[in-house]
Amino acid sequence: MHEGPFGLPSPGATTRVSIAHPRVSTFRSPVYETPFPFDTLVPSWSATTPAGTWIHLRFAVRSDGRWSPALDLGVWASGTEAVRRSSARSEEAAAPAAWRVEVDTVRGTAPGTHADAYRFDLDLVSSTPGLLPTVREVSVLVSDSSRHGEDPGDPEPAPEARGRDLPVPARSQMLFPHGGEAWCSPTSLSMVMAYWAQETGERALDRPVPEVADGVYDRAYRGWGNWPFNTAYAAALGLEARVGRLRSLAEAGGWVAAGVPLVVSVAWDNGVVGQELSGAPLARSDGHLLVIRGFAPSGDVIVNDPAAPRDAGVARVYERGELSRAWLRNRGSSGGIAYLVHPPGWSVPRASGFRAAPQGMRRFDTV
Repeated sequence: MHEGPFGLPSPGATTRVSIAHPRVSTFRSPVYETPFPFDTLVPSWSATTPAGTWIHLRFAVRSDGRWSPALDLGVWASGTEAVRRSSARSEEAAAPAAWRVEVDTVRGTAPGTHADAYRFDLDLVSSTPGLLPTVREVSVLVSDSSRHGEDPGDPEPAPEARGRDLPVPARSQMLFPHGGEAWCSPTSLSMVMAYWAQETGERALDRPVPEVADGVYDRAYRGWGNWPFNTAYAAALGLEARVGRLRSLAEAGGWVAAGVPLVVSVAWDNGVVGQELSGAPLARSDGHLLVIRGFAPSGDVIVNDPAAPRDAGVARVYERGELSRAWLRNRGSSGGIAYLVHPPGWSVPRASGFRAAPQGMRRFDTV
C-alpha cells in the first residue's frame, strides 16, 4: 500500500502543460521488489477528483531482469464531467507476449511467467486551471495464481465469528430493469455502504443501487464489475476501501468478528459435481459478487446474495465447504478476492504480507 498524498508534483514527478491539452502531473513510483514471484497484480486507490480532473494509472513489471512496456489500467474519475471512466481497451493495453491487462488485472500470459518487481506511473490530469486530483493511497495486490486456494485448511470460520450476523441491509440486483442482472458488484457494495451508514451515522454513505452502479461503470469493459472501480467509489466517499485477497473462510471470519462485512467474488456450477453452491438463486456463474455478513453457529456462511429475485430472499445461508470452494478453488473462482471496506481507523485484522517499503510508504503483498 503506497500512501500519498500524490496531489502535488514531488521528487521524481514530471509536469506537462500545453494550451491544447490538459495539465498532467506524473508521479513515478520507486521500484518495489516482492518477496515471492507473482503472475497476477491488481491495484486499487483512494482518490478525490474534483470536476474536470481524473487519474491515469500504468504499471510495469520486471520479469527475468527485463521490464515490460507500460501496462495501462485506464482512467478513473468519480464523476463523468471531463472523462469517461474506463479501463484500457485491449489494443491499448497490449503488452509483449509475457504480460497483458484483463480489465482490472495484470496477468502473465503463459504458465511459469512470473515477475519479481513492479513500478507504476500515476498521472494526475486536469482540464481546469489550478485544480488537480489528490490520490491518498495506491494499494497493490500481487499473487501467484498457482497458489490461489492452495490448501486453505479447515474452512471453518474463526471461533469468534461463529454466531455473528452483521445487520447488512438486503438489496436485490434483480429489481432494476436497466442492467440489474449484471449489477451484483454495485448492489453488494451498496449493501455494505448502507451497513456502514447505520454503524457510523454517516447517512451519506447509504447510496441507492442505481447511483452506485452509475459510479462504478467501466465504459470500455461495458460493465459494473471492475474491482478497483468499485473500491475507488467507496473510497471517494470517505471509506477505506481496497481490493484484497484472503486465503480462507477462517481469515474471512476474522473480518466479520471485527464487524466488517466482505464483498467476495465467487463462481460455481450446480450441474458439475464438486462445483455446486446449493441454495443459490442462480444455477451457475463464472463470476458473481455477494456479501459475507456472518456465520451460523454451525460455521456455515450467512450471506446477502443480490441475485435473489426480491429483497426478502437476499439473506441466506450457504454450506461453508461449498462457499469456500466457490470463492477459492472452483473453476473460474477469484482465488479469494474481497472488497475490504470500512471506516478510517476501524480496527481490522492485520492483512498478511504488510511490509515496510522505501521512503516511508508501505507495501501490501499477499499470496
